[in-house]
Amino acid sequence: MAISISTIKEVKAKVEKILSLLGVDAKASVSAEEGRIKIAIDSKDKALLIGYRGENLFALRYIIALIMRADLPEGTSLVVDVGDYLKDKEKRIESMVDAAVKKVKETGMEEMMPTMNPYERMLAHQRVSKISGVTSYSEGAGTERRIFITKE
Repeated sequence: MAISISTIKEVKAKVEKILSLLGVDAKASVSAEEGRIKIAIDSKDKALLIGYRGENLFALRYIIALIMRADLPEGTSLVVDVGDYLKDKEKRIESMVDAAVKKVKETGMEEMMPTMNPYERMLAHQRVSKISGVTSYSEGAGTERRIFITKE
């Protein structure tokens, strides 16, 4: 599904308005690819926008998604990143998963990952799915939900 230039401009304008209303000095850049709109925010106030373990960032993404819902083509997903926080988090999770996969392949024993939020678990499952010979599953509820990596 193609995302129009006018939609990208509209997203950028609304995001900058939200940031202004929050009272933060920030600039947003917006791009689109394969049914996904990526919003990259650069700010001196990035610690405030990210919050503890990304909580404010996920809340900001939720607010933007609610505001933009009616204006976006159906099935369009939004990715909001502040100061490359998500990109760095993705690299850290990939490293953790790779280390766990190495242990599983060496020992044959299942590895339990630390607790993660839903976004982090999604990243971990995606990483495992790209590696042959291992599989992953989640177990537990709420904040105690964990990923287990095991041989196929």
